[in-house]
Amino acid sequence: MSRLLALLLVAAAAAGAFGAEPPAAPAAAAPSGAGSAPPADPQAQEALQRYNGGTAALQRRELESAVSQLRQALRLDPTLVDAQHNLGVALLELGQPLAAIEAFQRALELAPERAESRLGLGMALRDNGESARAITVLTQLVPGRPDDPQLRLMLAELYGKTGQSRAAAEQLGEAARLLPNDAALRFRLGLAAMEAGELDWALEAFRRAAALNPADADAQYNLGVVTGEKVRALVDEKVAAYRRAVELRPDLADAHYHLGVAYIQQAQLGRVAEKRALLQLALEQFRLFQRYAPNDPKAAAAGHNIRALEPQVKD
Repeated sequence: MSRLLALLLVAAAAAGAFGAEPPAAPAAAAPSGAGSAPPADPQAQEALQRYNGGTAALQRRELESAVSQLRQALRLDPTLVDAQHNLGVALLELGQPLAAIEAFQRALELAPERAESRLGLGMALRDNGESARAITVLTQLVPGRPDDPQLRLMLAELYGKTGQSRAAAEQLGEAARLLPNDAALRFRLGLAAMEAGELDWALEAFRRAAALNPADADAQYNLGVVTGEKVRALVDEKVAAYRRAVELRPDLADAHYHLGVAYIQQAQLGRVAEKRALLQLALEQFRLFQRYAPNDPKAAAAGHNIRALEPQVKD
């Protein structure tokens, strides 16, 4: 999809967002109709003709011709806001974002409330590598079009480029709300949530992606990865809780036993380099359990664990 088409689609979506107002003009404003009376001023009439010709060329994707004619129109009448906007669209399509920025800024000077020109400015800033400025411009559009998934996706991309992984995930979450059956979008949301360290969110997203497209091996794989990360996080939380318990009550035998089990789980899930140290910690906890509860029914299991661990922690 071309940038121009994306711009048209997003602008069209905005038309329904301003209920009491007339529909917004398309991103590339149409040539003036034949039924209207031509301006009396010959210069203004020529400006309108150049504008119409440039806009028609833009719609045919004759971009160089469009730029030339629209610039001629603006030299004759610098107040033609539609010409200024369409010039920005043509320049953006030609891969000239810096010039497009100038055109859209001028359009906004002439019509500050024109949403599609603000969208074009945000896209031009994005293409010019000015992600932070693009975010500032595009977020101004959100209140007027909260249900525009393409706007949310653009913002997610920009937040990702600026290292704002949680903000990117939030925008993808809004897009997924608007496009609930888009498996690829749920997959992107899962990746962004992982990047933001939001494991529960990522788990939900990958589950949904896998449900929508059961043949997606990447979704299934990442579901497994996140599940593993979630298990590790729960084991770490369990270790921290049992450690705090034995700090508060050193003779709490059951806490020592379960802390030993948790250390073994950490050793199984963690890095190889940490395995021996974790198994040593587990061994110490089982010995403490035997000290504090030698007659407990779990004493036999603790003894078995001690015998199994001792050879693994020897030098």
